[in-house]
Amino acid sequence: MITCIHVSSSQMVIHNEDDKKHTLPDLKKNQMISAKVLKLLPRGNAQLLINGQKVVAKTALLMKPGEQVQLKVLSQKDDIILKLIGPVQKMTTRQISSLVGFFSNNESIPDPADIKIKNVKELLYDMALKSDEPDKTFLPKLIEKSGMLWEKKVAQLLLGNDLSPGIKDKLDMLLKQDIKGNILKELSGADPGRFEALKTAAAFSETLENFQVLNHHSSDSGRFLLPFPIFSESAFSFGQLLIDTGDKTKKDNKDADKLIQLSFLLDMSRLGPLRADFSILKKKMTGRFLLKDEDTCKYVESMIPELKTRLASIDYQVHQITCITAEKKDIQHSSLIETLIKARDNKVLNIVI
Repeated sequence: MITCIHVSSSQMVIHNEDDKKHTLPDLKKNQMISAKVLKLLPRGNAQLLINGQKVVAKTALLMKPGEQVQLKVLSQKDDIILKLIGPVQKMTTRQISSLVGFFSNNESIPDPADIKIKNVKELLYDMALKSDEPDKTFLPKLIEKSGMLWEKKVAQLLLGNDLSPGIKDKLDMLLKQDIKGNILKELSGADPGRFEALKTAAAFSETLENFQVLNHHSSDSGRFLLPFPIFSESAFSFGQLLIDTGDKTKKDNKDADKLIQLSFLLDMSRLGPLRADFSILKKKMTGRFLLKDEDTCKYVESMIPELKTRLASIDYQVHQITCITAEKKDIQHSSLIETLIKARDNKVLNIVI
């Protein structure tokens, strides 16, 4: 389930048979090239200018007409396969700051009750972690409904259909099942008089897009950061989930058995800031909780036997779970975001089974 997470693909394909009217650029494997995005086309295509020649490439990447991209040639035989090297969208300091602010300042977190789109609130409730309610479907629902895969889902729908009459029904179904899709649909069809009422929803959509850009930059490193809603006492808050599936560029990370590393970071109403780091290999697990003070550590430590029992009941073999008093920098709201924008050598998740 976790190993097939792809927030965004980093490849595009130029089919030789699709470009009979033009001579394809003379490219060599591993060559680095620069391309300009001329325009976006239907069915997940984009027109690019490569070495002065116009070509059409199939891609699910988020691209904008007029921008320059750096590409690497992976294959030039039957099809030309290109890998995005330079970022399609640069992650700005303002975007990073807005993501940190999303978690650190309650006033800046969009209040779902103020997002005047009924289905968005229903999706948030369905995705949310709820007090004392275990949810085995939490991660799949978070990935599918959070808006992080919206463009990819639309691209797959368009690539897999010839604009048949049923495609509108399929698109409507996607819209109902995706937070970002819901918001974009409402914004695109809104009367000017409703723009102010939908201001919070628009800001929330922009935050989701910033997360998409952040995850796109870190996709080759196998690390993804997902915000997740928490529902308690008739109110929502948001936590962070960092998933580390291993560097895709390393050969030893292409095997079936991978070390998966997870980090949760959230503010608990009674315990304060809490971070949980877990390493999972097959169904063998090691973990730790990082908490603000010794008293909180002792309380959480008293709950670990029950946690181990629950994990054993679903066939997880727990090697060790510990509680430690955290340094402030390790439980501040920016700590997981910083992990994604640092080099992999500066890993935070270094628990060994």
